[in-house]
Amino acid sequence: MGIFPRISFILWTVLFSMSSHAQWVDISDSIALPVEMNYGYYSPGVSAVDVDGDGWEDLTWGNDLHGIDLYLKSDSGFSAHPVDLGMQPGDCTVRSTVWADMDNDGDQDLFLTCRVGQNRVFRNLGDLVMEDITDSCGIVLDDTRRSFGISLADINRDGNLDLFICNYSINDFYPNEFYLGDGAGHFAYTEWGLPQDYYRVSHQSHFLDLDGDDLLDLYILNDRGTGNECYRGTDTGFVEVSAEWGLEAQLDAMGADWIDEELDGKREVFMTGTDEAFFLKDTGDFQFADVAPDYGLPTEITTGWSVLGADFDNDGWEDLYVTSADWVVYTYPIPSYYTVQPNQWYWNDHGNGWVDRSSELPGLMSEIYVAAKADWNQDGVVDIAAVEVGPVALLMEGEPSEGHWLQVRPRGTQTNLDAIGTKVTAYTTDSSGTVIQRVRQSACGEGMLAQHSRWLHFGLGNTNTVDSLEIRWPLGAVDVLYDVPANQRLEVTEGAVAADCSDIATYLPEACGCPADFDANGTVGVEDIIHLLGAFGCISGDCAADLDGDGITGTNDIVILLAAFGNQCLID
Repeated sequence: MGIFPRISFILWTVLFSMSSHAQWVDISDSIALPVEMNYGYYSPGVSAVDVDGDGWEDLTWGNDLHGIDLYLKSDSGFSAHPVDLGMQPGDCTVRSTVWADMDNDGDQDLFLTCRVGQNRVFRNLGDLVMEDITDSCGIVLDDTRRSFGISLADINRDGNLDLFICNYSINDFYPNEFYLGDGAGHFAYTEWGLPQDYYRVSHQSHFLDLDGDDLLDLYILNDRGTGNECYRGTDTGFVEVSAEWGLEAQLDAMGADWIDEELDGKREVFMTGTDEAFFLKDTGDFQFADVAPDYGLPTEITTGWSVLGADFDNDGWEDLYVTSADWVVYTYPIPSYYTVQPNQWYWNDHGNGWVDRSSELPGLMSEIYVAAKADWNQDGVVDIAAVEVGPVALLMEGEPSEGHWLQVRPRGTQTNLDAIGTKVTAYTTDSSGTVIQRVRQSACGEGMLAQHSRWLHFGLGNTNTVDSLEIRWPLGAVDVLYDVPANQRLEVTEGAVAADCSDIATYLPEACGCPADFDANGTVGVEDIIHLLGAFGCISGDCAADLDGDGITGTNDIVILLAAFGNQCLID
């Protein structure tokens, strides 16, 4: 793999401050969106998805007094939009605030978790008229549970969204909760391979495909050194692989995000904790190890919370934005004796290490717990909405650069309408002729009490055209677009684009129903058998030639290939 040496952060920071403009501009004072973060434990959650379906990303914060504060975005800016949830002060100390179309009717429904009080589910009857269906939807009714993160995805691939709730158990004994949804507003409690005798202090969950088998896996961040959990998705339930994959990191885990640091097809995860941070990399055969000390991440001891991974400057490489705040300071104004901790921006030096450019942040010394990413002004640059200690939200708008970009919004038809779980891969070719792939996957409730935009952002650097854009939908369908111009926001509807399998120049084996055609020559033949035999015996999460997706290249894969032997994959 190769571990790059620690970079001289001071030198690089000086050089970049001389040669580049600030990446973000703080617009908080001019917008002034009030949020409820003046007292209490931790922070309310934030959502950055389009709630009213007008194409603009809205901002939603939790509020202990009446449930949420919703600010709708339009071409003229943000405006407050009161939503009557029928909640009284004290009903719920809101943590996660997540929108999702649970009944596939085209409207965004609302899920709230509560640190104190009963978790809530609201059905959107249209035009943001919300009906409280908590008592009838099937979730556990217990106001003594302390719930934090919440995530939704279609785990059993029936076209309906399922629900996972993180419970923060210290002196009580409440397991995390998993429910299968029926698409009609009801959720059935089920184990699905998740142990019910684990009592963790869980902060946040995230559904994503880690091993490339097109099934969603589950990663859970746990506080107080109880060890994070990782579960591999199968057709019949989850299987724990925390220790097997090296992802059982023991820390006071708060926030995390997954990126592909070196554009090598392998994912890395940066996670924060109390006075520590982990950066787990795949060292080979799907074995993760912490390399944060090798990179000098973080450069000083801080208490980290949210992590945002994105290509903020559109140079083609994903960066990291990490928020910091003391775990005992919740009041505003901040006490005079307290030294505010700096937030951090780590810039990806094209896969050659990390550069600390934190000094360029407009909100450098803000006490931030929760942050979400979006592009609410639609200029092709990632913006950041954050909850800081104070009376208004921190809003940082990204400054456009010379780099090209592409933003993709998948919309489901046979799958869930929000297309949660859809994986989009952008293939480009660099100046040396090397094909580069950048992968993004839609999620719902994936950050530290945060829901990010459903627009998937690709920074492309100096590349102005994407050679091919592969969209892998949760139920297995694949759509492919070719020669996609950069610098646009592109909506893609499931089934609207058929894979072009008639030309070897645009042919993709899996998209054309020929996954056994390993050499992509249009025919399943002898060369493919040789390829499989060369990988035979592999046991890991990313085995080459693993046709049945069981993590092993073995006898069953040979049987599958032989059944397809001689198939002509190109369509005349």
